[in-house]
Amino acid sequence: MANFFIFILILLLSSSIYAQSTHDSTAVEVLNRAYDLLNTNPTEAAKLFARVVEIQPSNIVARRQLGYLYLAQEKQELALEQFQASERLRSSDTISLQIAYLLVSLGRRDEANKIFHQLQNNGDQSIKEKASEELAASSANQAPSRRWIRLYTDPYYDTRWEDLFIHFNFQDGYHLTEDQKITAYGVMALSTDTKSKLGVVPQIISDHTLLIGAGIRLKPLYGLSLMIQEGVVFDLIRRGSDGDPQNDFRAVAIYGNGLYAPFNVHPDLKLPMYPFADMYSSFGYYSRYKNEIGYLQTRGGLRALEVSRTAVDVYVRGDFVFDTEREFYNNIIEGGFGVNITPNINWGLNIRAEYHRGKYLNVSSAAELQRAALYDQFYNSFRFYFIFERTF
Repeated sequence: MANFFIFILILLLSSSIYAQSTHDSTAVEVLNRAYDLLNTNPTEAAKLFARVVEIQPSNIVARRQLGYLYLAQEKQELALEQFQASERLRSSDTISLQIAYLLVSLGRRDEANKIFHQLQNNGDQSIKEKASEELAASSANQAPSRRWIRLYTDPYYDTRWEDLFIHFNFQDGYHLTEDQKITAYGVMALSTDTKSKLGVVPQIISDHTLLIGAGIRLKPLYGLSLMIQEGVVFDLIRRGSDGDPQNDFRAVAIYGNGLYAPFNVHPDLKLPMYPFADMYSSFGYYSRYKNEIGYLQTRGGLRALEVSRTAVDVYVRGDFVFDTEREFYNNIIEGGFGVNITPNINWGLNIRAEYHRGKYLNVSSAAELQRAALYDQFYNSFRFYFIFERTF
């Protein structure tokens, strides 16, 4: 009798496996036919993709393709249904953005804005800007808020100095134009470290200042910012003879751009190996230093790992610093590599470890003599960062 029940169980399992295999085979055949008709007969292709969804409800590719076909046919409700179903199976920020656009077209602005708010701090610059643009033009009946607040801090430990450096920047701004190309802002910035000190043998490694100021920022082109800022600086360790506040005027041009790795939310560990590259550059006049200083940073790497809302990037990096006063510490070239961990794409937090190999450039005989008395021309450095940036 026991053998009979085992036989029946095996028979049922075999039938289930055979049925599943048949379904899978049928779904693949229908999917191939649908793609063959995608460009020549999209209406028939939509019917075939819908058939695939019936056979395999968890087929994300078919659901997304069907959603785009419904969108082209101006069937917004049906498109939204397919995109939302695909999101429940595996989240994608690109599809989330598409869902938000559909909700706007259907008059469901409040639901759309919730998604736009989530995407406003996205790692993909293009998605972030599109979400911000939609929030800025939130509703014809509601004037979009022109005020914004930005918090930025990047404390890091540098083995070269065996020191922890602390930077904090708070900005409160207001867009003077609807296109957000002219902005006024106030700023408070702190710069310090844990090792610099005065005394009989002074040891000054970094700036120890509190800056309070205000400025105007122009954005004439994508990625380009022109900034004029006036402020006052307080010396936190009173290195001067009287420690009085100093005037701080700066006029700076900043350009940054890049190709960013897409981020997809999914529960499974994946190694997407998406490439990315970005650059950041600035050049400006700083009255407190009586100097013009330029900076260039470039990175290129891969999105090595994704799981849930966590991502890991690996990259190589190059940095170049120069100034017009030919100070040795402002004329440096560096190369290195690093790894960046984003614990949660919505937090605005990055944890970063980098290795740098640098060289002081020969700028003048006097500066070179000063440098040689203090430091070797080449140096090695490991740096460990906690970077937090949010705009509200």
